[in-house]
Amino acid sequence: MKSIYKNIIWGLCAGALLFTSCEDEDSRTVFPHSTPVIETASINPSTFAYGDSVTITAKVSDPKTPLSTLEMKMVVNDVLVAQQTIRTAGNSAEVSSKFKVTYTSELPEDANIEVMLTLINVEGDKTTGSITGVTGKRTYYNTLYLVLDSGEVYPLTPQGTKSDIYKSADVMIKANSIRYRIAQKITSDNQIDFTGHVWGNKGGTIQLVDETGDYITTTSTDVDYITSIVFDNYMFETTLNGSTLNPNDLVLDNFGDVTASNEAFKKLSRSFEKNQEVNLFDDLTSTDIVYDLNYFERTADDKVKFIGDAGSYDLYYSETRKVMIVDPSDRAYPNVLLAAGEGLGYPSKVKPEAHTSWDFNAPLQAIVFRKVSADVYQAVVYFDATKANFKPFDNRDWANEKKSSDFTMPSIIARDVDLGKNDGNWYAAEGAASGNYRITINLATKVVTAESVTLP
Repeated sequence: MKSIYKNIIWGLCAGALLFTSCEDEDSRTVFPHSTPVIETASINPSTFAYGDSVTITAKVSDPKTPLSTLEMKMVVNDVLVAQQTIRTAGNSAEVSSKFKVTYTSELPEDANIEVMLTLINVEGDKTTGSITGVTGKRTYYNTLYLVLDSGEVYPLTPQGTKSDIYKSADVMIKANSIRYRIAQKITSDNQIDFTGHVWGNKGGTIQLVDETGDYITTTSTDVDYITSIVFDNYMFETTLNGSTLNPNDLVLDNFGDVTASNEAFKKLSRSFEKNQEVNLFDDLTSTDIVYDLNYFERTADDKVKFIGDAGSYDLYYSETRKVMIVDPSDRAYPNVLLAAGEGLGYPSKVKPEAHTSWDFNAPLQAIVFRKVSADVYQAVVYFDATKANFKPFDNRDWANEKKSSDFTMPSIIARDVDLGKNDGNWYAAEGAASGNYRITINLATKVVTAESVTLP
């Protein structure tokens, strides 16, 4: 019996609550349907650069029904560049809101921007309108900077007045893919200055980013190395121009590891043509490296010209000395003379010293004097005036030594007889200065010359 009474009471309570809820719902003020009015609306300034901040101002009203919101959409070339929802209250309102226009790809110069307005009152009635005479401008830069994730910076310059195409100077990057950001500004120590525009990767798309934006990755599967980089600021796209490696290019990857004279070298056996130009890659482009001046002429940071005769050669590269030594396969007279002994070395910017000895079996033991014309042999060497004591020979078998007493010598070299000796060796003369010299031996005239050389 008690259970029946409880159910009756619960039913009465539920009915009372339902009645109260309905009464509250029915008590909401219902306004008549009407047409909201956009009295005035403008964008200030009316001409601006994409990425700028602008202000929308509007005067709106609805005499019958309170207003709710004013919605704005700004569209350029079918791209939504700004959107605002502004709260309006009462039957009339004057509103103002500042916002930033998106700077994205494919936004034309001097574009007529569509500004679409929708005014809504509390009953959901809508009025649409637009703002005309609004113009979007592109930004053109004197220079942009492509900054690799490794920190290397490549300036990009515009390819004309009001050009969206920015291109690097000639580069030599042994890769077909790079990770980078592009910056409007960099600091004095080549860091990105994020107070300017910076292009990066965010959400899988290339866009303007802050410090949190990731690097862009661009790959060109058709090349082995990159020779120029082009950034299209209209499309936000980067193109890598380049070429494929050929057997004539010098790349450390092609060298093997050897030990000679108790030193580590990178060795490559290959052939050259006379006056052949060779591209250099990676570490081999360093200007610290001295390419054997008897066989190479450096024409650019990333190029050398082979000035020796056509033939087969061994290249020995010392990463410690930063020297590329050329050892011809035909290592005997009349192709070359070989100078063994003490006090000579291949010129080096980072480790200038003599390293020769009385032997011919390793690249550091003897200096190759290349034949430059009939009976004339020449080598650029480091000459140590404190201990120079050497002698040229025809080959590794010590054949046909060139005795100093048979030649007229330059001021830095003394003959054995000048020093009261009878060994035929070539010595440093009194007062001679250590340094890099081009020594020329003329077997026909028996004259030796030496001129000071500045390393390239």
